[in-house]
Amino acid sequence: MMLNCPLYERPREKAVQYGIETLSDQELLAVILRTGNKDMSVMKLAQFLLEEIGGFSKLKDVDYHRLIQIKGIKQAKAIELLASIELAKRMQECREKRYIINDPMDGYQLVRNRLLFEKQEKVILLCLNAKLEVIMEKLLFIGSETASMLEPREVFLHTLRCGATRIILIHNHPSGNPQPSQEDREITEKLSMMAQQLQIELIDHLIIGRNCFYSFASDYLFDCKGN
Repeated sequence: MMLNCPLYERPREKAVQYGIETLSDQELLAVILRTGNKDMSVMKLAQFLLEEIGGFSKLKDVDYHRLIQIKGIKQAKAIELLASIELAKRMQECREKRYIINDPMDGYQLVRNRLLFEKQEKVILLCLNAKLEVIMEKLLFIGSETASMLEPREVFLHTLRCGATRIILIHNHPSGNPQPSQEDREITEKLSMMAQQLQIELIDHLIIGRNCFYSFASDYLFDCKGN
């Protein structure tokens, strides 16, 4: 029934009503092309383009000069289409290069250069998927040398938004001493309890010092002078 409805020739409306994921390859291409011409509707133009280049899988290899040779594809449409293809390629590269955290040292190595010599306390949230890949890094808070304030609500707001199932919290001690304070222990306990309620795993809380760091999960002070 959906294919016979008027939305079939209007992919934008179909995307709004049923979701972008319901669009076919031809319909997705039609959305990018936006308009057809006097000889073809945008849907027919999309189908014609796919036939000319040899199918949807060939889009990743098409170039500007090939596109403008196709009837109905001029400079503006060619550039818009190539921009969409390039975005898809870059997103794929990001997924392939995701950083994996298997132990506390991995977390330290990821953020050490951003926290090691800071004179202000900074709190970084690492959101991970089930494969322990970092899917988002978020700077949550910047404090002073003597005061800090972290709102747990902010931690889980960002965690839920990106669909993470595991998190790691990392912050620095400007003094250079990574030994956890009473406040550090209390906030870690509070975050752990809230994470359990939301079915999210708090993997670790790292405190970065001068050439060393403390891991709550390991309850251990790591010496990193050689790293």
